[in-house]
Amino acid sequence: MKPYLWDPWATAATDPDRTAVIADEEEITYGELVGRADALASGLRARGLPDGATVSTDIPTGPAFFALALAALRHGYGLFPIDPDLLELPLGASLLDSVATTAHISAEPREGGPDPLRPVWTDAELTTRRADRVRASGLPPAAGRLVFATSGTTGLPQAVTRARPRRPYRGVAVVERYGAGAGRGPHLMANPTYHLGTLGPALYALQAGSTVVVQRHWSPGAFAELAERHRADSAMLSPDRLTDVVEAGEPSYDRFRVLFHGGAACPPSVKRAAIGLFGPVLHEYYGTSQGVLTEITTAEWLARPGSVGRPLAGIRVEITRDGRPLPAGETGDIDIRPRAADRDPSDGDVLKTGDVGHVDDEGYLFVLGRAESPRGIRLARLEQDIRLLPGVTDAAVLDGADEVPVCFVEHRGGSVLQDPLPAIEATADMLELSCPQVVLAAPGSLPRTPSGKLRRAALLDLPRSAPHAV
Repeated sequence: MKPYLWDPWATAATDPDRTAVIADEEEITYGELVGRADALASGLRARGLPDGATVSTDIPTGPAFFALALAALRHGYGLFPIDPDLLELPLGASLLDSVATTAHISAEPREGGPDPLRPVWTDAELTTRRADRVRASGLPPAAGRLVFATSGTTGLPQAVTRARPRRPYRGVAVVERYGAGAGRGPHLMANPTYHLGTLGPALYALQAGSTVVVQRHWSPGAFAELAERHRADSAMLSPDRLTDVVEAGEPSYDRFRVLFHGGAACPPSVKRAAIGLFGPVLHEYYGTSQGVLTEITTAEWLARPGSVGRPLAGIRVEITRDGRPLPAGETGDIDIRPRAADRDPSDGDVLKTGDVGHVDDEGYLFVLGRAESPRGIRLARLEQDIRLLPGVTDAAVLDGADEVPVCFVEHRGGSVLQDPLPAIEATADMLELSCPQVVLAAPGSLPRTPSGKLRRAALLDLPRSAPHAV
């Protein structure tokens, strides 16, 4: 099907009573949603917020949040969704400083803001302004943009601003394979709003005309119940939540047209089990906080287990070492040449992802992890090989004292599955690494970021008095 442009204002014009967002007991129609978005933009402009300014928010995922997101995109503002817990730390204010946020928008009145220099407004205060004040001039602004904080898996989170489109907001190009549109069932959103991997598919579905159902409190059972009750056609799960669903057993609902996953490496054993539960509908993507870079279907992945796919149209993936391009099959730094429309004027032509990996002869990308040296590449290779072992649901390999690798491995265990320790030791020996210390843990028990990635900075603080300790 040829892509076509669509946006919530178009849906509201043709079907204003169509449900746009459902979150617990809250519901909003498309007509109400775009009216609220325009009113929010009116309130921001009435308070002197200039075109292109960035605001932050900790509004919970739901109708109010999506109205604010649409207001920013259509009316030319930047929006930085931020984890409320992170906002309360001193780091929160520095993140807001780094992207020059002008104000903070909250669901409830606050005593002071993230820092005393920024005003705090509630969305209710902003929507008291009349929508006809949105824009006096005839020309619409350039589209707004989103800002995200990185997960902070290896250190402190960093704020990343996506490039601002040069043209006015035009909605999205609706594509058949993404399972969204006015004639489709809802999209089920089960991860935090403030991560691009989660918000991207949900915002796409909303712009395409789908209803978005928000799961605010995670459990595999609630996920299956919401999917069944609302007859969802699409959903997004980070690998840790996909693991939870696999561990919980077969869900009661298996009619998804597409199940997105991304944001972190997914062990092949988990993905194979998920394909067995949901069918050939898994759609994986790889990217950074600046955008999606590659994607892969279930059929492609089954032919190339472990790959994250080929680049999207207009994006080039290059594998380099010391700035020198490497041939297919060789491991090096993953560099990206993004589309011109995705680049900020201050960016160079090449985006350094910080990850290492390789491409095969057909251009499919395999990501090993993060590394800054030849030894780091060997550690990343060890980590990838551990994920391939039966029963492993996640893994992280860090450099310990005296260059002894420390392998943190979430493993199902049980008498049916083979002890992974001999295979890990053999792989380390093959890679010319010291005999590693292995810490086995139950699935989902290691510390994670809110977006579901293993929090590497916290792993070395865990007790590990003996090798192979749980």
